Amino acid sequence: MICDRFLLVGETYLSWMPAVSGYGILAIVLVCVAMWLVLRLVSGPSQVRDQVGLFILRGCALAIIFLILMGPTVVDEEPGEVSRPNMIYLLDGSQSMQLGNEQTRWEESLRFLDEAESAAGQSNRSNLQAFRFGHRLQPLVDNSVRTADSSLSLIDRASLPEGNGGGNRIAPPSASDSRLGDALRQLLPQVQARSAAGIVLCSDGRVRGSEAVERLAEICGEAKVPIHVVPIGHSSGAGDIAIVSLVVPPRVNKFTENQVQVFLRSYGFTGERTMVRVLSRDTLNGTAAKTLATVPITLSGGAQAATITFRMNDRPEDLEVVIDPIDGELTDRNNKVKTRVEIDRTKVRVLYVEGEQSASLNNLFGGFFQSNSTTSSALNVRAALQEDVDIECVAFSSSGGSTPRTVAVGSNPQDVVFPRTRAELFAYDCVIFSNVGPNMLTEEQNQWMAQWIEGRGGGLIVTGGGALNPQLWNESPLLPLLPVLLEEARPIGLRAAAVTATRPNHPVWRLRLEKALNDQLLGLLPTLSIQGMGYRVKSTADVLAEESESGAAVLMAHRAGRGRVIVSTASLGGGSLIDLADRWGPQPERVASKLWRNLVYWATEGSSTGRRRLVASADKQFYRPGETISIFATAFDEAARPSTKYRLWAMLEPDSLDDLSLYSPVLWPDNVVRESGEVGSHVAWGEELPLTRGKTADGYGLDLLLSEMTDAVDSGLRIELTAYEGAETESAFGHGTQVDSTSLAIQILSDPFEQQNPLPNHDLLKRLAAVSGGQVLTDPSQLAELLRTRQLIEGLPRRDVTPAWSHWWLWLSLIGLLSTEWFWRRVTGLA
Repeated sequence: MICDRFLLVGETYLSWMPAVSGYGILAIVLVCVAMWLVLRLVSGPSQVRDQVGLFILRGCALAIIFLILMGPTVVDEEPGEVSRPNMIYLLDGSQSMQLGNEQTRWEESLRFLDEAESAAGQSNRSNLQAFRFGHRLQPLVDNSVRTADSSLSLIDRASLPEGNGGGNRIAPPSASDSRLGDALRQLLPQVQARSAAGIVLCSDGRVRGSEAVERLAEICGEAKVPIHVVPIGHSSGAGDIAIVSLVVPPRVNKFTENQVQVFLRSYGFTGERTMVRVLSRDTLNGTAAKTLATVPITLSGGAQAATITFRMNDRPEDLEVVIDPIDGELTDRNNKVKTRVEIDRTKVRVLYVEGEQSASLNNLFGGFFQSNSTTSSALNVRAALQEDVDIECVAFSSSGGSTPRTVAVGSNPQDVVFPRTRAELFAYDCVIFSNVGPNMLTEEQNQWMAQWIEGRGGGLIVTGGGALNPQLWNESPLLPLLPVLLEEARPIGLRAAAVTATRPNHPVWRLRLEKALNDQLLGLLPTLSIQGMGYRVKSTADVLAEESESGAAVLMAHRAGRGRVIVSTASLGGGSLIDLADRWGPQPERVASKLWRNLVYWATEGSSTGRRRLVASADKQFYRPGETISIFATAFDEAARPSTKYRLWAMLEPDSLDDLSLYSPVLWPDNVVRESGEVGSHVAWGEELPLTRGKTADGYGLDLLLSEMTDAVDSGLRIELTAYEGAETESAFGHGTQVDSTSLAIQILSDPFEQQNPLPNHDLLKRLAAVSGGQVLTDPSQLAELLRTRQLIEGLPRRDVTPAWSHWWLWLSLIGLLSTEWFWRRVTGLA
């Protein structure tokens, strides 16, 4: 190939690129000469030797053909692109990067890189690649975040209002492991001195497999690609406490006690004591937070749980669970978690029964049978309760132990009959006996009511000395459920007595939200009509009020199985309620009504599942990977009796809608036939499993094993349970007619490497920099200098090659010369 070239204009020049080699051209010339000689020897001398013009035409044609064979080519050459080698950012995306006080370690990393790029200048912000690592290596941001000049945007838009930042937000660190070694292995194919100027590692140094990481750093050093480290986090601090998650009921009844399960993890403070608080925040008015409940805890190191009981008011609450910080803690930003609890608007159903106190029906009920009005004289228990829209009350009367009958009062329904079956009774949440005993009920109804209280969480309120006559309770199964003993009781006549609230902080006495006003109302409590004496309070009962002079118990309450029972020796209904509504402080009618509603709400706190046909529970509050989840369930038939005639199915669902995984951390049981078509070892989200009968007496059960290795750490799942009856269909999930369903929240806590020690390990980072030939960067200006001093790399030039003979006029000239030569010979008679 002939490589001579002639510079034409700028970077455009002419080069010879013959189609054949020089020896090939010489051979063609020799063959042509030989053929001419043979022709002359055979045909004699040329007849056109005197025709100079023909020789000129032939010479020109041969010259053009020779030039074409020489391959004249016009080359348009542009210089190669000048660029800098890539600088690779590698950011730690694990959970420990969330630690920090004024700013998290993650924010510190982003701010360091952003300040360094700003100092380096716009011209030095190209050829940057950013990755994050945790369980795996992945890009820090999408390509849509890069600007037109290929510079990298490192603004953390998570803190900006939606729509103000532009671009895509950088997801916060959330990985439960720091696998730096795996990330470096994935980067090794890009680690070449010509294409990579170095790796900038932003981490707190708390990574897994430090020995393997150091060996990989040596390999990078041998490839002339140093690892520059940015030590993140401060070594000062003795340890850290963090709230991992909360289990809070999303909806609860008004004025009820509820539990918050707090799952936390601590390091460095084993044996120390601190306080967990539940605060209520008024987000609308911005007032100071109010403490609803506290519980002291002793830190055990690692993961642990705490249970806090708080009481709801009559409106939704914005709650914040806070752990008091300890001196020397790394940060208190992870000591608090916010949540919200809504009010369950399910009606509380109350069955109220009033008895006789005298022969006069009007005196018997006081103003109970009068129609509702705005005056206290028309107040009755039903009207007092139904001032709350979430309470539904049906009133009955019983005279001398007769069967209860509905009464014509206000809007009291006339077509409702006293419960005649177990299911009808179990549809109520609370039963009130006012001056009436259980003798009005049949033996079977007494049995139902005892089961309803102990097993289904029903509430019983007994008020008035007339209801506590020992003769009315003879052989009744309800007698052992009372908070008092009636053996020595004497039903003497009515007497007025001053009463004192002995437990003013009990929910029953919470008449006003402001404590000062509430205490003032309790001090104005008027005298009450009390009948009988000799009642002995059980040790399990709480005395809420007593006679001021004698100290005899007046108002008592205790728990009986799942239910609650309240007994008052003072009459609180009928005419006594009217007296309270006339004389109890300012706005007495509202105060007296509020007392009755408080009694009902406290008594019915355990009846939230009272009308359910399916009740389920788990054996533990939280689980660790590798442990077995044991589920127990009980189904009830139409008569509210436990039954195993139904088919129960369980379905696993992720706790968060943001979970995009396909499989749960639960392994498929070996003894269960799998009909879904899945073949993996884990249960897929949405896959169903049957519960087996007989796990407990009259119940169902299912055991599920959690995987030892799972990414679903410090998270949870929901198990949806459904009871079916009837014939199963052949369609997918066709289990018959649904009877009821319920849900169980399962919390999973592990002890991942990332959470075992939150203190940074800067010594490891310094060793990585030393073995790879990198630097320890403590100031953004150092990184800016590295970006500016990257060696320029000139790429290969770009050449546009065009054959010089590829023009129409050249080929027309050749054809014209040959045609002219042929016509010349024809005209002269030589052809």
